[in-house]
Amino acid sequence: MALYIDSAFLDDIIAVARVVPIAGVTTNPTLMLTARQRGQTLSPQALLEELLRQLSSETIFIQPGASVAEEVLREALTYINAAPERVVPKIPLTQSGMRVARQLKQQGRRIAFTAVTSLAQTYSAAMVPADYIIPYYNRLTRAGVDASQRIHCMAQLLTQSALPSRILAASIKTPLEAASALLAGAHDLTVAPEVLLEMVTDPESEAAVERFSQDWQKMKKL
Repeated sequence: MALYIDSAFLDDIIAVARVVPIAGVTTNPTLMLTARQRGQTLSPQALLEELLRQLSSETIFIQPGASVAEEVLREALTYINAAPERVVPKIPLTQSGMRVARQLKQQGRRIAFTAVTSLAQTYSAAMVPADYIIPYYNRLTRAGVDASQRIHCMAQLLTQSALPSRILAASIKTPLEAASALLAGAHDLTVAPEVLLEMVTDPESEAAVERFSQDWQKMKKL
């Protein structure tokens, strides 16, 4: 299992990486827009280079912003060439995305299919074969889908067919959703910085620590 930060805001990523044992970072155009609105001026390529520099060995998943297949392929290859062993392009699973992904795999590149929602898509992605399949847990829930059941079925399909793709669950909004996705069969999670920090604590843990601190102070007075 692996845990990734789902963010494009460099300061948040570096701060959380000092606390949480992460395997890397996932980004997309929406996260990059959010980072820009918060005052970050890095271009996607500059952000990628900073992540590669400041995170010594972690994997970076980055999604091209183009929509035309030829442009998506060109952008994906530009990102990959920054560090072929560490960069994985995220490709939306559409007919156009499938064409791009197949070309990348023919060149021996790793790829992740993102915005995967159905079992048919999961099977199609695994046939490429995709290295990672990314369903959106919270978005599925908001669409009226039982996200845990859907991810369970995805995982079961991959296991029964002996397919090597990993399920990287995204759109995780709470620690409970993180746990549910893992119990459903997700291999890996990518989680927003604030939720990652929530995942390493709990009110009961905080209460126990407070009691330890109080008792330590009492003991020192004896």
